[in-house]
Amino acid sequence: MKLIHSIFSGSWAAGLKVITIRCESCQRSLTLRHASAHKAGIWMREHWYCSSACFASAAEGELAGLVASRREQSNRIERMPLELMLVSRGLLSSTEFREVRDEQKEAGGEIGELLVRRGAISEKQVTAFRATQWGCPVYALPENVKEPSIHIPRTLMQFYSMIPLHYAAATNLLLVGFVRGVEYGLLYAIEKMTGCKTEPCFVTPSDFRTQMQQWQRMETDYGDKPLREVKFDSVQSSAEMARILSSYGAHLEAEEAIIEKCREYLWARLKCGSNDVDLLFKAG
Repeated sequence: MKLIHSIFSGSWAAGLKVITIRCESCQRSLTLRHASAHKAGIWMREHWYCSSACFASAAEGELAGLVASRREQSNRIERMPLELMLVSRGLLSSTEFREVRDEQKEAGGEIGELLVRRGAISEKQVTAFRATQWGCPVYALPENVKEPSIHIPRTLMQFYSMIPLHYAAATNLLLVGFVRGVEYGLLYAIEKMTGCKTEPCFVTPSDFRTQMQQWQRMETDYGDKPLREVKFDSVQSSAEMARILSSYGAHLEAEEAIIEKCREYLWARLKCGSNDVDLLFKAG
Protein backbone atom coordinates (compact mmCIF):
# COMPACT_ATOMS: atom_id res chain seq x y z
CA MET A 1 0.00 0.00 0.00
CA LYS A 2 1.77 3.08 -1.22
CA LEU A 3 0.37 5.91 0.87
CA ILE A 4 -1.19 8.89 -0.88
CA HIS A 5 0.08 12.13 0.65
CA SER A 6 -1.66 14.42 -1.82
CA ILE A 7 -4.55 13.83 -4.16
CA PHE A 8 -3.89 15.17 -7.63
CA SER A 9 -5.05 14.87 -11.20
CA GLY A 10 -2.52 15.06 -13.97
CA SER A 11 -2.48 15.28 -17.71
CA TRP A 12 -1.36 12.01 -19.21
CA ALA A 13 0.12 11.43 -22.60
CA ALA A 14 -2.43 11.17 -25.39
CA GLY A 15 -3.83 7.67 -25.87
CA LEU A 16 -3.22 6.43 -22.29
CA LYS A 17 -6.32 5.17 -20.51
CA VAL A 18 -7.04 6.90 -17.21
CA ILE A 19 -9.42 5.98 -14.39
CA THR A 20 -10.71 7.87 -11.37
CA ILE A 21 -11.08 6.04 -8.08
CA ARG A 22 -12.65 7.36 -4.88
CA CYS A 23 -11.63 6.49 -1.33
CA GLU A 24 -14.49 4.71 0.42
CA SER A 25 -13.56 6.30 3.75
CA CYS A 26 -12.69 9.97 3.08
CA GLN A 27 -14.32 10.23 -0.37
CA ARG A 28 -11.25 11.84 -1.92
CA SER A 29 -10.70 10.90 -5.54
CA LEU A 30 -7.55 10.12 -7.48
CA THR A 31 -6.97 9.99 -11.22
CA LEU A 32 -4.46 7.40 -12.35
CA ARG A 33 -3.22 5.65 -15.41
CA HIS A 34 -4.99 2.31 -15.64
CA ALA A 35 -1.68 0.40 -15.50
CA SER A 36 -0.68 2.17 -12.26
CA ALA A 37 -3.96 2.05 -10.37
CA HIS A 38 -3.04 -1.02 -8.35
CA LYS A 39 0.10 0.67 -7.02
CA ALA A 40 -1.74 3.38 -5.06
CA GLY A 41 -3.68 2.83 -1.84
CA ILE A 42 -5.22 -0.54 -1.01
CA TRP A 43 -8.40 -2.45 -1.91
CA MET A 44 -10.66 -4.38 0.49
CA ARG A 45 -14.02 -5.96 -0.45
CA GLU A 46 -14.09 -4.07 -3.75
CA HIS A 47 -13.58 -0.70 -2.05
CA TRP A 48 -10.45 1.44 -2.38
CA TYR A 49 -8.71 3.28 0.49
CA CYS A 50 -6.25 6.05 -0.21
CA SER A 51 -4.16 5.96 2.98
CA SER A 52 -3.24 3.80 5.90
CA ALA A 53 -5.50 5.82 8.20
CA CYS A 54 -8.53 5.32 5.94
CA PHE A 55 -7.76 1.62 5.55
CA ALA A 56 -7.25 1.11 9.31
CA SER A 57 -10.64 2.65 10.05
CA ALA A 58 -12.39 0.37 7.55
CA ALA A 59 -10.43 -2.70 8.66
CA GLU A 60 -11.40 -2.09 12.31
CA GLY A 61 -15.07 -2.20 11.37
CA GLU A 62 -14.56 -5.33 9.30
CA LEU A 63 -12.66 -7.10 12.08
CA ALA A 64 -15.19 -6.10 14.73
CA GLY A 65 -18.00 -7.56 12.63
CA LEU A 66 -16.14 -10.84 12.17
CA VAL A 67 -15.35 -11.10 15.89
CA ALA A 68 -19.05 -10.71 16.68
CA SER A 69 -20.18 -13.18 14.02
CA ARG A 70 -20.62 -16.89 14.51
CA ARG A 71 -19.89 -19.07 11.47
CA GLU A 72 -19.98 -22.38 13.32
CA GLN A 73 -23.51 -23.59 12.58
CA SER A 74 -22.40 -25.97 9.80
CA ASN A 75 -20.20 -27.89 12.21
CA ARG A 76 -23.02 -28.37 14.73
CA ILE A 77 -25.01 -30.88 12.68
CA GLU A 78 -25.84 -33.84 14.90
CA ARG A 79 -23.68 -36.82 13.98
CA MET A 80 -23.50 -40.25 15.56
CA PRO A 81 -20.46 -40.32 17.90
CA LEU A 82 -17.59 -42.44 16.65
CA GLU A 83 -17.68 -44.82 19.62
CA LEU A 84 -21.41 -45.51 19.14
CA MET A 85 -20.83 -46.26 15.46
CA LEU A 86 -18.17 -48.77 16.46
CA VAL A 87 -20.48 -50.40 19.03
CA SER A 88 -23.28 -50.65 16.45
CA ARG A 89 -20.89 -52.34 13.99
CA GLY A 90 -19.69 -54.80 16.65
CA LEU A 91 -16.13 -53.43 16.62
CA LEU A 92 -16.33 -52.13 20.19
CA SER A 93 -17.95 -53.88 23.16
CA SER A 94 -20.07 -52.08 25.74
CA THR A 95 -17.34 -52.70 28.32
CA GLU A 96 -14.65 -51.20 26.08
CA PHE A 97 -16.98 -48.28 25.39
CA ARG A 98 -17.32 -47.50 29.12
CA GLU A 99 -13.59 -47.95 29.70
CA VAL A 100 -12.53 -45.56 26.94
CA ARG A 101 -15.13 -43.02 28.10
CA ASP A 102 -13.73 -43.17 31.64
CA GLU A 103 -10.18 -42.82 30.31
CA GLN A 104 -11.18 -39.76 28.30
CA LYS A 105 -12.78 -38.13 31.34
CA GLU A 106 -9.67 -38.74 33.46
CA ALA A 107 -6.85 -38.03 30.98
CA GLY A 108 -8.54 -36.17 28.14
CA GLY A 109 -7.73 -36.85 24.50
CA GLU A 110 -9.73 -37.71 21.41
CA ILE A 111 -11.81 -40.90 21.41
CA GLY A 112 -10.44 -42.25 18.13
CA GLU A 113 -6.82 -41.76 19.21
CA LEU A 114 -7.51 -43.45 22.55
CA LEU A 115 -9.06 -46.45 20.83
CA VAL A 116 -6.08 -46.81 18.47
CA ARG A 117 -3.68 -46.56 21.41
CA ARG A 118 -5.59 -49.30 23.23
CA GLY A 119 -5.42 -51.51 20.11
CA ALA A 120 -9.20 -51.72 19.90
CA ILE A 121 -9.26 -50.50 16.31
CA SER A 122 -6.77 -49.50 13.62
CA GLU A 123 -5.99 -45.96 12.54
CA LYS A 124 -7.34 -46.61 9.04
CA GLN A 125 -10.61 -47.91 10.48
CA VAL A 126 -11.02 -44.80 12.61
CA THR A 127 -10.41 -42.58 9.57
CA ALA A 128 -12.93 -44.58 7.51
CA PHE A 129 -15.60 -44.23 10.18
CA ARG A 130 -14.94 -40.50 10.55
CA ALA A 131 -15.33 -40.11 6.81
CA THR A 132 -18.65 -41.98 7.04
CA GLN A 133 -19.79 -39.62 9.81
CA TRP A 134 -19.23 -36.62 7.56
CA GLY A 135 -20.21 -38.20 4.25
CA CYS A 136 -16.74 -37.70 2.74
CA PRO A 137 -14.22 -39.98 0.99
CA VAL A 138 -10.89 -41.14 2.40
CA TYR A 139 -7.77 -40.02 0.54
CA ALA A 140 -4.69 -42.27 0.67
CA LEU A 141 -1.61 -40.11 0.19
CA PRO A 142 1.01 -41.39 -2.25
CA GLU A 143 4.67 -40.84 -1.46
CA ASN A 144 6.35 -37.48 -2.08
CA VAL A 145 3.22 -35.39 -2.54
CA LYS A 146 4.06 -31.93 -3.82
CA GLU A 147 2.44 -29.08 -1.92
CA PRO A 148 -0.33 -27.48 -4.04
CA SER A 149 0.17 -24.00 -5.46
CA ILE A 150 -2.76 -22.78 -3.34
CA HIS A 151 -1.08 -21.62 -0.14
CA ILE A 152 -2.66 -22.25 3.27
CA PRO A 153 -0.92 -20.96 6.45
CA ARG A 154 0.94 -23.66 8.39
CA THR A 155 -0.65 -22.37 11.61
CA LEU A 156 -4.13 -23.25 10.34
CA MET A 157 -3.00 -26.64 9.03
CA GLN A 158 -1.64 -27.60 12.44
CA PHE A 159 -4.50 -26.14 14.47
CA TYR A 160 -7.28 -27.77 12.42
CA SER A 161 -5.30 -30.93 11.49
CA MET A 162 -5.83 -30.39 7.77
CA ILE A 163 -3.73 -30.26 4.62
CA PRO A 164 -4.33 -29.10 1.05
CA LEU A 165 -3.88 -32.22 -1.07
CA HIS A 166 -4.39 -31.43 -4.73
CA TYR A 167 -5.37 -28.44 -6.84
CA ALA A 168 -6.97 -29.00 -10.26
CA ALA A 169 -6.52 -25.80 -12.26
CA ALA A 170 -8.93 -26.98 -14.97
CA THR A 171 -11.83 -27.06 -12.50
CA ASN A 172 -10.39 -24.57 -9.98
CA LEU A 173 -10.94 -27.18 -7.26
CA LEU A 174 -8.78 -27.68 -4.16
CA LEU A 175 -9.01 -31.02 -2.34
CA VAL A 176 -8.60 -30.51 1.42
CA GLY A 177 -7.88 -33.39 3.82
CA PHE A 178 -9.02 -33.40 7.47
CA VAL A 179 -8.03 -35.74 10.28
CA ARG A 180 -10.79 -35.34 12.90
CA GLY A 181 -13.68 -33.42 11.37
CA VAL A 182 -14.52 -31.06 8.52
CA GLU A 183 -14.18 -27.37 9.41
CA TYR A 184 -16.63 -25.74 7.02
CA GLY A 185 -15.78 -22.26 8.29
CA LEU A 186 -12.17 -22.85 7.27
CA LEU A 187 -13.22 -24.12 3.83
CA TYR A 188 -15.33 -20.98 3.37
CA ALA A 189 -12.35 -18.79 4.35
CA ILE A 190 -10.04 -20.65 1.94
CA GLU A 191 -12.49 -20.10 -0.91
CA LYS A 192 -12.71 -16.38 -0.16
CA MET A 193 -8.94 -16.02 0.21
CA THR A 194 -7.97 -17.95 -2.90
CA GLY A 195 -10.96 -17.72 -5.23
CA CYS A 196 -10.98 -21.50 -5.71
CA LYS A 197 -13.62 -24.08 -4.80
CA THR A 198 -12.92 -26.63 -2.06
CA GLU A 199 -13.82 -30.26 -1.54
CA PRO A 200 -13.25 -32.02 1.84
CA CYS A 201 -11.98 -35.54 2.42
CA PHE A 202 -10.24 -37.43 5.21
CA VAL A 203 -6.66 -38.58 5.75
CA THR A 204 -5.13 -40.71 8.49
CA PRO A 205 -3.24 -38.99 11.34
CA SER A 206 -0.03 -40.73 10.18
CA ASP A 207 -0.38 -39.42 6.63
CA PHE A 208 -1.05 -35.93 7.99
CA ARG A 209 2.05 -35.96 10.22
CA THR A 210 4.27 -37.44 7.50
CA GLN A 211 3.18 -34.86 4.95
CA MET A 212 3.62 -31.92 7.30
CA GLN A 213 7.11 -33.11 8.26
CA GLN A 214 8.06 -33.57 4.62
CA TRP A 215 6.94 -30.05 3.66
CA GLN A 216 8.72 -28.64 6.71
CA ARG A 217 11.97 -30.31 5.67
CA MET A 218 11.59 -28.94 2.16
CA GLU A 219 11.14 -25.43 3.55
CA THR A 220 14.24 -25.83 5.73
CA ASP A 221 16.32 -27.08 2.79
CA TYR A 222 15.13 -24.16 0.67
CA GLY A 223 16.85 -21.73 3.05
CA ASP A 224 15.89 -18.05 3.01
CA LYS A 225 12.32 -17.61 1.88
CA PRO A 226 9.95 -14.64 1.70
CA LEU A 227 7.68 -13.85 4.63
CA ARG A 228 4.47 -15.88 4.30
CA GLU A 229 2.66 -15.71 7.65
CA VAL A 230 2.73 -13.94 11.02
CA LYS A 231 0.74 -15.12 14.05
CA PHE A 232 -0.55 -12.91 16.88
CA ASP A 233 -1.85 -14.76 19.95
CA SER A 234 -2.30 -11.87 22.40
CA VAL A 235 -3.94 -9.10 20.35
CA GLN A 236 -7.48 -8.63 21.63
CA SER A 237 -9.10 -5.45 20.31
CA SER A 238 -10.26 -4.89 16.75
CA ALA A 239 -8.56 -1.49 16.79
CA GLU A 240 -5.16 -3.02 17.57
CA MET A 241 -5.59 -5.72 14.93
CA ALA A 242 -6.52 -3.06 12.38
CA ARG A 243 -3.48 -0.97 13.32
CA ILE A 244 -1.17 -3.97 12.85
CA LEU A 245 -2.80 -4.92 9.56
CA SER A 246 -2.51 -1.35 8.26
CA SER A 247 1.14 -1.13 9.33
CA TYR A 248 2.03 -4.37 7.54
CA GLY A 249 0.04 -3.28 4.50
CA ALA A 250 1.99 -0.03 4.24
CA HIS A 251 5.36 -1.71 4.84
CA LEU A 252 4.73 -4.44 2.24
CA GLU A 253 3.06 -2.04 -0.22
CA ALA A 254 0.08 -4.41 -0.36
CA GLU A 255 -2.42 -3.95 -3.16
CA GLU A 256 -5.36 -5.74 -1.54
CA ALA A 257 -6.47 -7.05 1.86
CA ILE A 258 -8.87 -9.95 2.42
CA ILE A 259 -10.16 -10.71 5.92
CA GLU A 260 -12.15 -13.77 7.01
CA LYS A 261 -12.87 -15.74 10.17
CA CYS A 262 -12.44 -19.46 10.77
CA ARG A 263 -13.65 -20.07 14.33
CA GLU A 264 -10.57 -19.54 16.54
CA TYR A 265 -8.63 -17.33 14.09
CA LEU A 266 -9.15 -14.13 12.17
CA TRP A 267 -7.25 -14.61 8.93
CA ALA A 268 -6.07 -11.56 6.97
CA ARG A 269 -4.26 -11.95 3.66
CA LEU A 270 -2.26 -9.07 2.17
CA LYS A 271 -1.76 -9.48 -1.56
CA CYS A 272 1.62 -8.07 -2.49
CA GLY A 273 2.28 -8.77 -6.15
CA SER A 274 3.41 -12.38 -6.48
CA ASN A 275 3.83 -12.82 -2.72
CA ASP A 276 0.84 -13.08 -0.35
CA VAL A 277 1.41 -12.55 3.38
CA ASP A 278 -1.02 -13.96 5.96
CA LEU A 279 -1.66 -12.36 9.35
CA LEU A 280 -3.41 -14.62 11.87
CA PHE A 281 -5.07 -13.20 14.98
CA LYS A 282 -6.36 -15.52 17.72
CA ALA A 283 -10.05 -14.69 17.96
CA GLY A 284 -10.29 -15.65 21.61
